Amino acid sequence: MTDREYIDFLETILDHLSEAIYVGDSNGNILFINKEAERIDHIAKNEVVGCNEEEIFGTKNSRLVASSGQPIRDERTSYRMPGGQMRYILHSVYPFMKEGAAMGNFSISKDITREDKYISRIYELQQELKGKKNHGNKNGTRYIFEDILGKSLPLLTAIRLAERVAKFDTNVMICGETGTGKEMFAQGIHNNSNHRGEPFVGINCGAVPENLLESLLFGTEKGAFTGAEKTEGLFETAGKGTLFLDEIDSMPLSMQGKLLRVLQEKTVRRIGGKKEIPIRCRIVSATNINIDEALSEHKIRSDIYYRLTSVSIQIPPLRQRKNDILLLAEEFIDRFQDIFGTHVENLSAEVKEVFLAYPWPGNVRELEHVIESAMLVITESEHELGLRHIPEKLFRDRRIDDTNGKGLVDKRKKLDLTSATKEFERKLIMDCLRENKGNITATAQCLNIHRNALYRKMAKLNIAKTI
Repeated sequence: MTDREYIDFLETILDHLSEAIYVGDSNGNILFINKEAERIDHIAKNEVVGCNEEEIFGTKNSRLVASSGQPIRDERTSYRMPGGQMRYILHSVYPFMKEGAAMGNFSISKDITREDKYISRIYELQQELKGKKNHGNKNGTRYIFEDILGKSLPLLTAIRLAERVAKFDTNVMICGETGTGKEMFAQGIHNNSNHRGEPFVGINCGAVPENLLESLLFGTEKGAFTGAEKTEGLFETAGKGTLFLDEIDSMPLSMQGKLLRVLQEKTVRRIGGKKEIPIRCRIVSATNINIDEALSEHKIRSDIYYRLTSVSIQIPPLRQRKNDILLLAEEFIDRFQDIFGTHVENLSAEVKEVFLAYPWPGNVRELEHVIESAMLVITESEHELGLRHIPEKLFRDRRIDDTNGKGLVDKRKKLDLTSATKEFERKLIMDCLRENKGNITATAQCLNIHRNALYRKMAKLNIAKTI
């Protein structure tokens, strides 16, 4: 077999692989691509062979690997197809070394778009199965008290009170800042009650206009107004179960007056109707503002407050649950690893310190969002979640431990101008990528630079393309 026949034979083998193969020299010039590479990237071999990687893709992976001699393993990347569909790729780039010098490189890429969709769907099914396992009666809930994570005394005190209250058919007011888990408590109360088999019906009072809110709560009779049909309201739908009124302080005062009548009479009359319908449900309401402030500013009528509040449960904000912050962070990491296919083993010491010092105005919901964002940024080859993976606002102006253990120093004073500039540029690009959901073109427009320039900066700053 001649050398040419041997090369043709190898190329035939590569053309039958299900992975995309690129071969290049140390300067980034493309020497060969197989048929799968043509299919994935919608390019023709004769159009790219001989061209430079940077010219075609705007990247410098070949030069990076050649200069460092270190491979790039299992990097996730994505790009938008001409038709608008997103393509997700997992690829590795390896150097070809001879006598200690990099002579060239080759990359192996796999289209994981379908796998990503399958993983997302499996996760959705797992969540549905979990809900059915915990609440086989399909009562409209997703949570029980065991789903509320935390070991801090203020939280455990609130849970114990909620568990006791759940046994009685009394109305409950849940107070807590945004993101503390008020609906989880409401659903926990329902699922710990004697009427757990009845419906749990929830509505956000601040998200519905007053005229629509009235018809949703009380129901309508056919012809009550133009286009009105005969429908039962949420009081009827809840039956003997629970009606959850979230953001009760956002309900207009005039609507609160109508609600007061229902609570006093324990009957409801549909809009346009004449018949009084008995109501049997428990009312659980919630507010995210201080209740004394809501009463003094007349956001909640005092008469309806006392009707709704046989018992008040105060959920502590996350800043008062320091011992729960890292526990929750680890739980969210485990949850999102199953979705994004990452392998994070721990938080760095700096991240732990930042998390414990940050006030978390968005509470548990904000912490979950931060972890989800970090798990999108981190690459599959990284095993520790560090400062570069989390939003800068969490540690801006924070003082963190010096790496030499010399006490607390200002993070900015540890950096020279070049390092500080790179860090700022890196954070700016990552923030824009997050805002544009990984869309390279939109991010480049946001930064007012060319798309290829953005690719070069991302490679220089070691920013993964999948955000």
